[in-house]
Amino acid sequence: MKQELEISLKPDDLKPLRDRIADLIRASILKGKIKPGERLMEIEVAKQLGISRTPLREAFLQLESEGFVKVIPRKGAIVAETTPDDAEETYQIKGALEALAAKLATEQITKEKIDKLIELNERMRKISQSKQKDYSEFLELNSAFHKIINESSGNQKLIRMIGNLRYQTFRYNYIFLSLISHLKDSVKEHDAIIKALKKKNADLVEKLVEKHNENAKNLLVKFIKSQKQ
Repeated sequence: MKQELEISLKPDDLKPLRDRIADLIRASILKGKIKPGERLMEIEVAKQLGISRTPLREAFLQLESEGFVKVIPRKGAIVAETTPDDAEETYQIKGALEALAAKLATEQITKEKIDKLIELNERMRKISQSKQKDYSEFLELNSAFHKIINESSGNQKLIRMIGNLRYQTFRYNYIFLSLISHLKDSVKEHDAIIKALKKKNADLVEKLVEKHNENAKNLLVKFIKSQKQ
């Protein structure tokens, strides 16, 4: 059966072709347009996008390194399944690294960046209190919130490692946020993190960020297990 993917390349995108292809496929996976376990056939995807198979294979390898697909030699790629074990392992590592980044950021983060954190969290608060919740926007704001803290650590290697892990957790966030609402709890936890950053209490910031990740992980794993039964 011919595979119809809802993706197309934008001619004005200046990124390398491999990255543009990876971005498109990743977004389709995150939004549920391409399902876990679905095979991405090289010939069909390359034909649909109007590209050769070489940059497509490079994009597949990039997505495999991020945990989105599993590459099968000479066949293509299969979208990775969402499992409780994978979710738990990913969040454990991300939580530990983000807690370290937050601790390092405490002494370096500027007032301007703290003000930006407050602004982002207020926008998230409005979404959490609205009747028609825009989960996609909340997720983008949440990502921007944590990116500010992570980048304020000043540790470039740590920032890159967290960025890769956050890519992997995006797909879980989309599944989770669209079905279970813990948005208000997340905003309250952000409030506590901001307060600790203002006080420059590095140990407390580290504990709060670690707990923030732990709470998200526990809720997510519980939800995935309930869906597998």
